[in-house]
Amino acid sequence: MAARTTRQATRATLEQDAPEETPLARRLIEARWDGHVEQVLAALHTEAERLGPPQDSDGPEHPRRVLANNVGYFQTQRAHLDYPTYRRKGWPIGSGVTASAVKQFNKRVQGTEQFWSLPGVEAILALRALWLSQDQRWERYWNSRPGYAKAA
Repeated sequence: MAARTTRQATRATLEQDAPEETPLARRLIEARWDGHVEQVLAALHTEAERLGPPQDSDGPEHPRRVLANNVGYFQTQRAHLDYPTYRRKGWPIGSGVTASAVKQFNKRVQGTEQFWSLPGVEAILALRALWLSQDQRWERYWNSRPGYAKAA
């Protein structure tokens, strides 16, 4: 989200018709990647001041509105944009991991000819979480169920 946000804000405010990333967009993306969110915010604030506040007549894609939205995003999310720390910890950056999990969930739970009640899908997801935990929860669960202790 943040990478797209930086590109959108830059393109919308400075080079509206640019078909690819501009030098400023690349600098802002690199600054954000390196953990310099305040530097990104300063550049976005400078552009916001240059263009002025969004007007009532501005549509959702108007540069002033896109820029104002992105300044707001970076201000509220700055504590969550510490990419250098996340990379050191091996944490995923971006929405790819989440999108993949949603796709896998949909494939397994919303497959063709599968109709789940809310309690049924919650039970299946709870069991799946037990299995994926890999810390003996699966075995403890089944060993605590009468009639299943021997099967587990």
